[in-house]
Amino acid sequence: MKRIASLFLSSVLALVSCQEEIKYKVYEGEIFGTYYRIQVKDGGEDLQPQFDAVFDQINAASNSYIQESEVSGFNNTGQLKNPSPTFLAMMDSAYRIHELTGGYFEPTLYPLIKAWGFSFDQREQMDSLKVLGLLDLVGFEEKIIQSDSGIFAAKEGVQLDITGIGEGYAIDQLVEVVEKNQIADYMVEIGGEMRARGLNSRGTVWTVGVEDPVQAEMGVTSSMLTKVMMDQRSLSSSGNYRKFYIDEQGNRRSHILDPKTGFPVSHNLVSVSVLAPSATLADGLATALMSMGPEKGMELAERLPGVEAMFVWGGKEKLELLFTSGFPKPLAAE
Repeated sequence: MKRIASLFLSSVLALVSCQEEIKYKVYEGEIFGTYYRIQVKDGGEDLQPQFDAVFDQINAASNSYIQESEVSGFNNTGQLKNPSPTFLAMMDSAYRIHELTGGYFEPTLYPLIKAWGFSFDQREQMDSLKVLGLLDLVGFEEKIIQSDSGIFAAKEGVQLDITGIGEGYAIDQLVEVVEKNQIADYMVEIGGEMRARGLNSRGTVWTVGVEDPVQAEMGVTSSMLTKVMMDQRSLSSSGNYRKFYIDEQGNRRSHILDPKTGFPVSHNLVSVSVLAPSATLADGLATALMSMGPEKGMELAERLPGVEAMFVWGGKEKLELLFTSGFPKPLAAE
């Protein structure tokens, strides 16, 4: 689950200082079980059909909630012959982020995600032996075979979930549509993840606020930790403060799984926000850094060019914030 509050989005129509009106067009609706909002400088053309085509292609390729999708076909049969360009492109992006994060971004975790109860399947009774057995199905490099004729599971029961980059990949494809139409000022947002360029309708750089995860868990979405200027940047957040459950033994089970152990993460990292050049990279890294925890995550984020991150860890009584060197400082520090 990823969410960034939009209170600071500069999206209303206004006049810039030169008194010349800048008209913006807003496209919005529901997609992937969440919302989308696309704000573009109005060039006079209706871009909705092109945006819808992007959504349709991604749904057909990667939406595991759609039984006719390519990923559902692979998960049901262990093979996908003649995959679409969209599916192949998403797999390529997933592999690059998997490799970049040392396997902490892991698309073959799907059997464990389902067993732990974080999909549409019923939660199973989990113990160490059950987890160990399902871990034998995990391993993007070893368990997935890709050839000219298609994509194949190396072992029965191996399944894929590439939605960990789904929203980010969609944002990047929507941006391609916008820029092909010669539009240089825009904000594209899906479910709180976003990418922006240029100026908003008030003639200033797009600015967004990153919400306080503890306040968000209590239903307060107006409390911000920091704000980020978004020119030619993408922003994604991942956290364990909304999607979790308490099991029969009283353990809090986060939907963020550690691909090395097969168990929900047990560290005290509450959320991660990532700035990156592309939305796909920001999306995948936010998930991976949550799995890694603050120490490993900070080390990786610091050495990736063009990437900055903010780590929020601790408990309800006190939060600690860790920043890479280039991430905007918290509001209280301004």
